[in-house]
Amino acid sequence: MIRSSVLFVSAALLLVACSTPTPVAVPKIKPPTPAAGPQADCAEVIGMTDDRCVAWTAPEPHSFLDVRRINSEDAGTGKALEWGPFYWCAAFEDDVLEKVLGSTDVVRVVTDRFYCQIAVRGHKASGMYNSLYVYLSPYEPGNPSFDWFAEPNPLGEVTEYRGRKVTRSTKLSTSTDERVQYSVEVPGLGSAWNFELSRRQYHPRVPFKADVADAERRTRLAVDALMACDQA
Repeated sequence: MIRSSVLFVSAALLLVACSTPTPVAVPKIKPPTPAAGPQADCAEVIGMTDDRCVAWTAPEPHSFLDVRRINSEDAGTGKALEWGPFYWCAAFEDDVLEKVLGSTDVVRVVTDRFYCQIAVRGHKASGMYNSLYVYLSPYEPGNPSFDWFAEPNPLGEVTEYRGRKVTRSTKLSTSTDERVQYSVEVPGLGSAWNFELSRRQYHPRVPFKADVADAERRTRLAVDALMACDQA
């Protein structure tokens, strides 16, 4: 009888040991390291100062969910940076930038801690300034500060794009300035992408006529890239 009890207890312990899941280690993520030395790339972003800007460096490849996790847990590195913007800037391959900004000769910078900005080099020489601005923000329905898709919406028209909630606006555009703004839901994660695509006349002697419809088409190509990023 005693032997049977011992065998029963041993079998029960073995069953518990076999059924207990092995803890999975959280991926170790090395933070991006801001570029050292003079921040020459920051001079390509209109209105930017060195104390608000660091040049981009490519981060290790990681999933969107991992990046959100480390961004929430730690303020990042360097000048009190968030890590996320380094990854958002990395979401745009050269072929996408060629279609969105018309060039692959661009600078990528992180500004004011939270924002990825990409601009075509040489606006002073060309007389045209082409840029893309993106950041990830909280999305909290019912909170006036973070409900990007409430209606009526002062930010613009609330609609859908590829099954996601979107707020779009072109109201800042003029005859010589294309400015398209989009806010795009990241479903189920309490987040939203915020974009601005801008192409404008930097020097008044350079002829330019805005084509807002084409600018919105190019904005959607950038949206597609980040939608692919947040599903990875």
